[in-house]
Amino acid sequence: MEADRKHMYKLPWSATDNQGGWIEVTDRCNITCPGCYRQRMEGDKPIEKVKEEILRCKQMTNCDSMVIAGGEPLIYSHIIEVVEYISSLGLKSLILTNGVMLTPELAGQLKNAGLKRIHFHVDARQDRKNWTGKNEEELNELRQYYAEMIYKVKGLQCGFHITVVRETLEQIPAILKWYRSHMHQVQHISLIALSGMPLIKGMSYFVHGTEIPEKDLANSYSDPTEIGITTNDILEMVQDTYPDYIPAAYINGGALTETNKQLFLVNIGTANAFLGVMGAMSMELTQAFSHIFYGKYYSFAPDPAIGKKVFFLSLFDRQMRKTFFSFLKHVMKRPPGFFDKIYLQSMIIQQPIDFLGAEKNTCDHCVNPMVFGDYLINPCELDEFRVYGDLIVSLKS
Repeated sequence: MEADRKHMYKLPWSATDNQGGWIEVTDRCNITCPGCYRQRMEGDKPIEKVKEEILRCKQMTNCDSMVIAGGEPLIYSHIIEVVEYISSLGLKSLILTNGVMLTPELAGQLKNAGLKRIHFHVDARQDRKNWTGKNEEELNELRQYYAEMIYKVKGLQCGFHITVVRETLEQIPAILKWYRSHMHQVQHISLIALSGMPLIKGMSYFVHGTEIPEKDLANSYSDPTEIGITTNDILEMVQDTYPDYIPAAYINGGALTETNKQLFLVNIGTANAFLGVMGAMSMELTQAFSHIFYGKYYSFAPDPAIGKKVFFLSLFDRQMRKTFFSFLKHVMKRPPGFFDKIYLQSMIIQQPIDFLGAEKNTCDHCVNPMVFGDYLINPCELDEFRVYGDLIVSLKS
């Protein structure tokens, strides 16, 4: 099943006019995860260098938000100061974490420092203490623990990232059942296909004409099917159970433009009822309005309780009209439901780098570019520069 681009909006972001930026404060981590493309080489960055890179990233990307990543950013001793600095620049801040170090007290401190969102990487292949060997449905218990912790910190949003591998592809509906029923607590989910370099006959990897031995290739796989999951594979699994999950926007591949590297969905509902999704026109109007009136593209809503004003988009958007009629049915069945809060809940389905031979199929434009030296680069390619000094090229014989 393929997403139909005739009914999707091609997101307009570019490296120098983007909705988001990215900063990595450390490459240390306290667990290991499948598909991790970050090696431990430098440890913690000095706080002044972190601030310098944040400012330069803001200036170079015109971003609306800044992702704080690693490694594990909650290990970083200056993490509160980093959040405060991002807030002082007028940017929304978002932390990507495995959650191991998070406590209710730290969550409150981060919120008071200005943090807007925290996204947890929780999936079945992590070596997480007391959770190793659990399937994705069983891990919903851990996701619920984090969601409730963040919900109690009023004003802080919560999301989850899940790496999808072959053995967990069929477990996606169990994750979504939980996600769908916690719209008031969970604002985002990313389903990310496992990334890596295929070790197949006739495929070699080079930097500046020098071949890299297979033993030196980090995050490589001898079974190419393990890292061959596409956005279409994931979308098919999603829509087999939830056909009302319809993508509204996409980012195509740079080398293979027909590839949907990322698919974007925005769900609308109450704490007790899923109502529908935004359509392409709503996504386009939101981005255009933000760019015209605020001078930058829109990353995420400061308050996920968007309210009934979102239904004004049904004047322009066929998909939103369906969602509005669903709300009216919801009220007819239960009249007090008219006073229910209306929430937004986003989903991204992501396909990582494809190694094609002489070139790689990366996103046509990264949603969160980062500063490296004098350049803006894709975070997923950072270690190619750090380890090998330049981007890796694959060649097929």
